Amino acid sequence: MIDEAHDFVLLEDEYLHAAYELREIAAAKRQLLEREADCKRIIEKVLTVGERGIAPDGEQLVFIRAGARVFKPALAADLPAEYMHTILSLQPDVNLAREVLPEDLYEACCEYNKASVVVI
Repeated sequence: MIDEAHDFVLLEDEYLHAAYELREIAAAKRQLLEREADCKRIIEKVLTVGERGIAPDGEQLVFIRAGARVFKPALAADLPAEYMHTILSLQPDVNLAREVLPEDLYEACCEYNKASVVVI
């Protein structure tokens, strides 16, 4: 298991500048995401799937794309038996593994993603 570092490192020069800039970028991204969501809500009131919104001069501006098709196992529960058996599989379950395996065995089944810089 990886222990999280709780050490403090004094940032100076370009490191301090990069940290401040990263905080500004994160704040701007949050604001842009909020504005984007607001604009999409407004557009969705007038357009439906497959329609394109255009400017008065004919320039195409936005398009409503259909949602992605997502397979839901719960919806497959009522399939006829001759089809159901063809789509079943056995695979390790992460939640069950976490619950029943000793910590060292569970840890042996894990990999860690790349560490990331997080704005505080």
